Amino acid sequence: MNRRAIFLLTLLMSVVWLDSAHAAVYRWVDADGRTQFGDRPPPDRSAEQVQIRQQPVPDEAGAPMSDQQRRELRQKMLDAYREEREEKRQARAQRVAEEARRKMACARAKDRVREYETAAGLYELQPDGSRRYLSDDEFRASLRRARDEVKRYCRQGD
Repeated sequence: MNRRAIFLLTLLMSVVWLDSAHAAVYRWVDADGRTQFGDRPPPDRSAEQVQIRQQPVPDEAGAPMSDQQRRELRQKMLDAYREEREEKRQARAQRVAEEARRKMACARAKDRVREYETAAGLYELQPDGSRRYLSDDEFRASLRRARDEVKRYCRQGD
């Protein structure tokens, strides 16, 4: 993760923590006589809601953040998350496209090997339109290159 994303994530967590600080806190005594605290009262006991005094959270200059500043900070974090999601979506789309290209190359390589294995001989077209048939050594080398392409592009299950 880049520094900007980490910074914005930290700021967002601060804002989320501030919002969660407004949640109610309950106090009750459990069956063993111990005092317990939680964000929800227990269903089987009576609980007292505890009033917690909130300290204003200062910004970098030492002044408490205004609602407008919190909204702006939250918006910056949302924008950063949106950018990160878009980058991930683009990366995922690129991986899908690369995988599709690889599978096409695999299919072509397999077809080439099948054609070479079933061919009586291979030839090269000459500039004048005539055919020059490959020698046995040239044929084996071409077949080996085609099989190497299958190994390069194909994975198990393709």
